[in-house]
Amino acid sequence: MNRRQFCRASLVTTGALAFSSPLVQAATNYGLSKGLGPELQQVAALPWVCNAVAVTRNNRIFVGLPRWPGSENSPSVAEVMPDGQLKPFPGGEWNSWQPGNPGTDAFVMVNTIHIFDDDTLWVVDQGDKKLGRDAQKILQFDMTGKLLRKITFDEKTLPENGTINDLRLDAGNAYFTDSGLGGLIVVNLKTGKALRKLSAHPLTLMRNDRPPIGDNGYMMQDKTGAPVKVHSDPLEISPDGQWLYFQALTGPLYRVPTRGLRDETLSDSELAQQVQYVYDTPTLVGTAMDSKGNLYMAEFLRPRITMLSPDGKLSVVIEDDRIWGPDALFITWQRELYIPCPQLGRMAFKRGPDGKDRVQKPWRIYRVPLPESFGERQKVPPVWNG
Repeated sequence: MNRRQFCRASLVTTGALAFSSPLVQAATNYGLSKGLGPELQQVAALPWVCNAVAVTRNNRIFVGLPRWPGSENSPSVAEVMPDGQLKPFPGGEWNSWQPGNPGTDAFVMVNTIHIFDDDTLWVVDQGDKKLGRDAQKILQFDMTGKLLRKITFDEKTLPENGTINDLRLDAGNAYFTDSGLGGLIVVNLKTGKALRKLSAHPLTLMRNDRPPIGDNGYMMQDKTGAPVKVHSDPLEISPDGQWLYFQALTGPLYRVPTRGLRDETLSDSELAQQVQYVYDTPTLVGTAMDSKGNLYMAEFLRPRITMLSPDGKLSVVIEDDRIWGPDALFITWQRELYIPCPQLGRMAFKRGPDGKDRVQKPWRIYRVPLPESFGERQKVPPVWNG
């Protein structure tokens, strides 16, 4: 079971998330401090870009350090020590890959990390196309750095140009999004059998009419000046394990029964009939779901984290100019929300052919405490794409 299933909470019930349009919804703010939300606490300031953080029960903090332009010499995965220094994890050849070397037993391009209920560290390594399929892999380590599991994908499960983006677990399965081609992948952790679902389906593809708009209204662009295309990206599993939530980078948000994803007999068209529209979300670069079924969303358009509750209410958790460009969120057992800020939309390689770097260094990680309940809040209008 995933860590959220062990937390005391009421579970999300089937059909609970049938929402009306966000254009007639109001975001609300429960915060009392300056700005919007609780006090923002800095956790770390890093010399390399950090887009993911994960924390153990005894508060060991791990960071994902992708080798994006300007951070090519990062160790990819590291532990933040009490004095703020970074210790490569697990160490040795795993952290020292260089172009030209094989990538089967080394971190090549780590996209995210995560820790679930058993305090093991999961790493999503997107590899490098030049190194072949085996360089793109999912790794599980214990806290001593011992490799416990390695998952790779065949051509049927992850076709050429497919890109594993993120993962979540339930009692016996791992679920992945493919942001390169669009699609969902489920792997039975006992048998190793993998299924690819909703491959390049409209539900998993980013729509042309929803470009990724970031701070100051700037559209994230590739080197040709075209909008960056990121298909199925964030995903979450409901506390009862019955629903997988997913969306392309720029929304909207959907959910699909996990039972349907695991059903080998269902075609994509049959499975698509089981998919439910959830919410007209903005561009989201990171999400987290707590044991109460609240979905926390890292917005790309504004420096804020919003929360979507099981009853369809939208709330502002925190809004602060220090968290422009947040990414993979993480909730600890103590209900602290960790927010890494890679500022992807400010990096030159995502700002078109003549893009200039606007990143404010060092890269920082913040955290905010989450209340047990949100109660009555002042209404604040949401701001979405467009």
